[in-house]
Parts: sequence; structure tokens; C-alpha cells
Amino acid sequence: MPSSPKATILGAFLEGWRRVLRAPALTLSVLAAMFVLALPLGLALRGMLADHLGTSVAAERATWEWDAGWAGEFAAQAQGLGRTFTHEILGFGGTVSILSDVADGTPLPPTVRAAVAASVLLWLFLSGGILDRFARGRPIRTAAFFAACGVYFLRFLRLGVLVGAAYWAIFAWLHPFLFGTLWNRWTRDLTSEREAFELRIVLYLVLAAALALVNLIADYAKVRAVVEDRRSMIGALGASMRFLRRRPFRAFGLYLLSALAAVVVLRLWFTAAPSASASVGVAFLLTQVYLLLRVWSKLAWMAGEVVFFQGELAHATYTAAPEPVWPDSPAVEALGNLTRSTGDMKTNL
Repeated sequence: MPSSPKATILGAFLEGWRRVLRAPALTLSVLAAMFVLALPLGLALRGMLADHLGTSVAAERATWEWDAGWAGEFAAQAQGLGRTFTHEILGFGGTVSILSDVADGTPLPPTVRAAVAASVLLWLFLSGGILDRFARGRPIRTAAFFAACGVYFLRFLRLGVLVGAAYWAIFAWLHPFLFGTLWNRWTRDLTSEREAFELRIVLYLVLAAALALVNLIADYAKVRAVVEDRRSMIGALGASMRFLRRRPFRAFGLYLLSALAAVVVLRLWFTAAPSASASVGVAFLLTQVYLLLRVWSKLAWMAGEVVFFQGELAHATYTAAPEPVWPDSPAVEALGNLTRSTGDMKTNL
């Protein structure tokens, strides 16, 4: 039997974007889910700002433009979620702040931590349906999509425990070793700030490589769980590592290409991010465009990995789980039972 052609990095990447662009309903659903998740936090922060501003002149001015003096006064007395309202939320500053906090292992405020946990759970729930949709490469019904989400949610939760333990180990052991032990040892006799900066960049790259490896293994574990309908997440992790071990350069090349696409989106946001003096309408429009591009890049990342796996191993029996059939209503089922029982009676007669 002739072997199937291998998937190319660029081919999987482009096919992933094609499948995403041909699923507009999925994109809108993800955007709506993100909006619903962020809405409670936005309303809570709005209430804090309204209570602090009251009906003062500063309140009228802050409605239409950034008031650095008042923002500093608010941040000085804010607690919990209110402490996130700083100048860093303007434009690209918030993105840089988030990346910096992750790289440095900075603890999040409890409220933000809860929001992050809710976001992770939401993505775990949606991932099964999203991967199933991309694996099929065709539209599926809403009931089938959410049935796939429900089927894989508990499996991905179990997978999340294993992957979460790996992430915890990186930040609990590797991060202190890199930026504590090694940093202190190698900078003890340094006299150049440039050399210290370059050393820190190297350590950040090592940390990023470790996180990327765990993320890559987890991604293909999810893909194999969905495409092959695997129930054991330990087995899915083992299958993912075997898959990556046999084609490490192409798999990591696709990962880097998808990461590059995400960086391009960030670069566009850096260029077009609204300033404090931008009008509310322009700022809102640019932010929504950025969110759309970010969702597309995230979905295309997932779709590209599905396409790459299918191109490498998938054949006629390597497909996603059968499309779930929504059950008939009790009335329809009762009529069906009545029809069958009547037919049996006639047969007996």
C-alpha cells in the first residue's frame, strides 16, 4: 500500500487558516464567549470608577479623555480588581504588562486569578468542539458542536491536571533556578548592563522553550484525543510525545510559524493601538479588530495542528468521532414505540 504524502509546514499552516475563515459562526461564537466572560469584570471595575469619581468635574473630564492625575489617585487607594486600572491598560502597554508578569512569574490579584481560571475552563470546554469542527473540515450543527464540547470537556480536565502539574514545576523549580541561582552566579562579576540584559534575554528564551515544549505536547494530546476519540489522557500524552519524537523539526516548525503569526498580530496592535487622546469610537473599533485577529490566530493555530496531524497519520479510519445524533423528543419516541408494537402485533396475528 503506497504511503500517503507527508504534510508540509506551510501547507498545514495555510489550510488551517482556510478552515478558520470558512467557519465564521465559530469565530463569532468565540468572540461572544470572550465578551460574556469579560463583562462581569468590566461592570465591576465600572462600578469602582463611578463610586470614586462621583459627580465631580474630574468625572466629566475622565469620561472623554485620560486623566493621569486622577488615575494615579485612584490606583493609590484601589484594591483587588481596581489595581489593574493603570496607564498600562492603554494601547499596547497592557499586552506588554501581561507578558512581563508571565515571564517573571508575578502573582495575579485574586479577582484576576479567578477570571483567568474561568477563561481556562471556558477554552477547555470549547476546545473539544473546535478541534472536532476543524478535523471534519465542514460545518456541523450546534447540537453536535456542544455534544463534542461536553464529551471532551471531562477528558481535557484530566489532561489539564497533568499539564498543569508540568507548568507548575516549570515556575516552581525551573524559573527560580534560572532567575535566582544562575542569574546570581553569572551576574556576580558583570560590570556591563548590556551583558546582563543579554543574559536575561537568554534565560527568558530558555524559559519560553520549556513552556513551548509542554504546550506543544498538550496541543497534540488534545488533537489525538479528538481525532482518534481517545479516552485515556495519559495515553493521549504518550501518543503526542511519540508523534513529536518522530517529526520534531516539522512539528516545531509549524509551532513557530503559528507563533510568528501571533507575533505579527501583536506587532499590528503595537502600531495601531489607540492612544489616550484617541476618540472612544476609534479606540473601540481598533480594539475589536485586534480581538478578531487574535481569535483568528488562536483558532488557526489549533486548526493548523489538526491539519498537520491528519496529513501525517490520518487515513480512512482515522477520523473524528461520529457526529452525535440529537435524540428525538419523548413524543416522537413514544409514537415510534407505538408503531413498532403495532407492527409486532400484526406479525403475531
